[in-house]
Amino acid sequence: MTATTLEKELLEVPSPERGKVIGAALRAIYPEGGRTLARLIRRLENPDIPEDVWRGIEDAEDGRIVDMETALSEAPPRRA
Repeated sequence: MTATTLEKELLEVPSPERGKVIGAALRAIYPEGGRTLARLIRRLENPDIPEDVWRGIEDAEDGRIVDMETALSEAPPRRA
């Protein structure tokens, strides 16, 4: 199968399914990129969500959160 044929066939797949197919192919080719690929596909499928919202979601997923009491009562650490 040529790249052109594959591209044409992928464009015929309905949009929600296309992300699953492309995601599965990328995970098979790059198995170590699981989380990064999942996040990329999620962003591509939801282009209406702003970048700062994605950063917040991903920070929470990675455990980079502060409880509200701490955020309101303590000064944030300085960045170098």
